[in-house]
Amino acid sequence: MDTIKFNLKNNTVYEMNVGELARWACLLEGIEFISKRSGELGIADTNLDWIKPLALQKYIDERFEAMKHDLTVEKMLGRL
Repeated sequence: MDTIKFNLKNNTVYEMNVGELARWACLLEGIEFISKRSGELGIADTNLDWIKPLALQKYIDERFEAMKHDLTVEKMLGRL
């Protein structure tokens, strides 16, 4: 599987495969959605009652293959 290289601020290079990046991207996408929706509902940022790890894991599992495909295409197009 192809790897994607990231140049970090401390001048080191970190590599991860597309699958690993896809899981991280799914997690970030899920948290972003939760944050946006909680803002719409007026739930304070300090309120941690919204945390549902199993629901977030289910979202990641369901979104993973599509995200992996999206990232593979982006890599093929030279955007990653």
